[in-house]
Amino acid sequence: MKRIQALQGELGGSGRKIIRLSNEAATAIGVLYGVREENVAFLEFSRHFRQHGLPVPEIYGEDLSSGAYLEEDLGDTTLFEFLSKNRRARASNADVVEAYRKVVAVLPRFQVEAGRDLNYEVCYPIGSFDRQSVAWDLNYFKYYFLRLAAFFQRTGTGKHFARLTDFLLSAPRDYFLYRDFQSRNILLRDSQPFFVDYQGGRKGALQYISLRFC
Repeated sequence: MKRIQALQGELGGSGRKIIRLSNEAATAIGVLYGVREENVAFLEFSRHFRQHGLPVPEIYGEDLSSGAYLEEDLGDTTLFEFLSKNRRARASNADVVEAYRKVVAVLPRFQVEAGRDLNYEVCYPIGSFDRQSVAWDLNYFKYYFLRLAAFFQRTGTGKHFARLTDFLLSAPRDYFLYRDFQSRNILLRDSQPFFVDYQGGRKGALQYISLRFC
């Protein structure tokens, strides 16, 4: 390889070391991460989703003993960056709406089509979205959004959180619950969305995703 570019802080996250390897003929993304179980989840999910024709990176190679794998390079343009740029440029709302439409249209294919025969045994850290998982997400939302927005005290969130939790745990939970379905984890290449962060997914209710688009 002629060039090695560190991407930590750009596309990196969760303690992963992410680099772009490139030469005149090819480019790829290398990932180094020490949590074997999470690497296994990402690699198996990636191959499974590609078998269903979903837009996720191709896996070129792996060395689980070293915590390393090589995947397809999908570029640098995240949905978050696309939305921010268009907002600053006051671009046509049609461009933004179309991007949203393409992204959301793919979600049910992950949840239902690919989730139907997914191997949930490799989910990390747990295979099913339980009460503790719901509580963790809702508390994260409370402390890192509602309180920062000075919105928490006047919303009666405790009662609403309890109702939401009870509903999610009583609804059918035989779907792929796509956590981290966020604008920073979706890349746009040639105006088409590609998804790169789904290893935290598990079996759960169809109605719930950890969603942040902007």
